[in-house]
Amino acid sequence: MASFARRKDMMAILGVAIMLFSILLPGFLSVKETRISAALPVSLAGVSVIGLVVLLAFSGVTILLSFSGYYFLMGLAGGLAPVYGFFLAGSSAVQIASETGPFARVSPSTGLWILLLAGYVVVFAARRKLKDKRILSSLLVLIPIASFAVLLGSGHLRELAIMKEYANRSDRFLEETVRHLLIAGGAVVAGVIIGVPLGVAANSSPKVEKPVFGVVNFIQTIPSIALFGLLIAPLSYLSRSLPFLRELGITGVGWAPAMIALVLYSLLPIVRNTYSSLKVIPADTVEAARAMGMSRLQVLGKVEIPISLPVVLAGVRTAAVQAVGNTTMAALIGAGGLGVFVFQGLGQAAMDLVLLGALPIVALALIVDSLMQLLIAILTPRGLVSEVADD
Repeated sequence: MASFARRKDMMAILGVAIMLFSILLPGFLSVKETRISAALPVSLAGVSVIGLVVLLAFSGVTILLSFSGYYFLMGLAGGLAPVYGFFLAGSSAVQIASETGPFARVSPSTGLWILLLAGYVVVFAARRKLKDKRILSSLLVLIPIASFAVLLGSGHLRELAIMKEYANRSDRFLEETVRHLLIAGGAVVAGVIIGVPLGVAANSSPKVEKPVFGVVNFIQTIPSIALFGLLIAPLSYLSRSLPFLRELGITGVGWAPAMIALVLYSLLPIVRNTYSSLKVIPADTVEAARAMGMSRLQVLGKVEIPISLPVVLAGVRTAAVQAVGNTTMAALIGAGGLGVFVFQGLGQAAMDLVLLGALPIVALALIVDSLMQLLIAILTPRGLVSEVADD
């Protein structure tokens, strides 16, 4: 009992409590007679009694694994519980819709979304315990997402309302997803090209440090919509004055102001982590390398870069996740991306269309975060004692 008490994880217990709460809520799914009519709740017991028992078993297994100290398996059980919840939703959607009417829409409701939250809390608790094992930590996110992708690709969820919205926009969905990734990815690459030299310069001179951090900190305080708006006038003027810019697609609206704004937002984490990574390199280590006869380039390649790279990549990781989220707002100025579906759904009062844009953005952010964490784990030299940000 004393061993169990020492091993208990309050965050995992909270996740299981949320899971039990979600299972017992009266609205696990919702059904509407038409796309925009009022929704009626359907409980999990009304969906599947066996499914209710299985999810209760997921909760019990998760808490037992938490007390036993098997944190990877605990996180895996917590992460797969929402996937099973969506499996149940897809299984019952056809019957519920046929009983309601020809234009009925079946959607995940409060219970299923809270189950998703519970899974996230359990996975987060497990990743916190596995912070020194970044590959396992990344797998705790990637395995549930891959499992959900298989479920999605199998067509099992095609009768859910969000998938009907997707079926009506499948060609454009792929196009906007690619555009979203290109804008976010391009902004991060440009941010690295600009931010790393700025971080190096800030580290080398106190006179450069203050203005650099003053500017990048100030940019971070500007709301994204405001920054997009501020860029419209100067870019419109430049496109009128310089026709070749207009031929390149650089105007007051579209991808150009979105890209510039996202690059500016990416600078703070990249500059800050580059600066910090150079500060943590012990002077004795550099001097010892030089005493061994290493040239300046050898010191840079074999000592400074291996020590600083994980910290720099942690900044890139933050910037990448931030860019995936902020690109949503780019749809407001005609840049496209998954935000198009979010704002179309808001305008039409169609929450399933909002979710068609919002859920892939969340999934992309989680995937990018996990892949960057995996890359950091691979590129961190063995035996290097360095605290890399793991927010």
